[in-house]
Amino acid sequence: MNSTPRIILLCGNRRSGRSSMIRELLRETNMPLSGFMTRTLNTRSDGYHEIYMFPYGQGDLFPSEACHIGDCNTRERIIHDEVFNTLGVKLVSGVGSGILVMDELGFMEARAGAFCAAVLGKLRGDGHVLAAVRTSIDTPFLRQVLAPEDARVVQMDPERFDAIRAELVPIIRRWKGEN
Repeated sequence: MNSTPRIILLCGNRRSGRSSMIRELLRETNMPLSGFMTRTLNTRSDGYHEIYMFPYGQGDLFPSEACHIGDCNTRERIIHDEVFNTLGVKLVSGVGSGILVMDELGFMEARAGAFCAAVLGKLRGDGHVLAAVRTSIDTPFLRQVLAPEDARVVQMDPERFDAIRAELVPIIRRWKGEN
């Protein structure tokens, strides 16, 4: 049995270094990448933050309704499940022999059944996965995300960033040797 975990889950809340760690780890490989990233791009005058999903690693893309996953303020959320269930499923399903990057998984997609099923299917599969997981709100979906036996679950701590990086880089380098 292979002792190298095929899944790395970087857990924490906002500003814990999850996305920065993903970028650092991916500098260690030239493996093909697929997946998605989510970004807050606009804060409207009503206090809502607009959140979008883009293909991972394709630079700054123009936001559109087709990738607008929702809006949040400190009290309320407007979530577009249909974007998770269309674009999200497409981006999660498009991995070959490289690394599936999911930046980030959280509470917004909890009701997007097709997306959740696609993510969980990839976590049960046999490919390499590198994901940021927002753990501020507990959902059944996130409990399943954190459950794979062949996952390395890391609680991000900005004060331990360099030590965590040093611990995870050898795993990423072994992934490269497996392909």
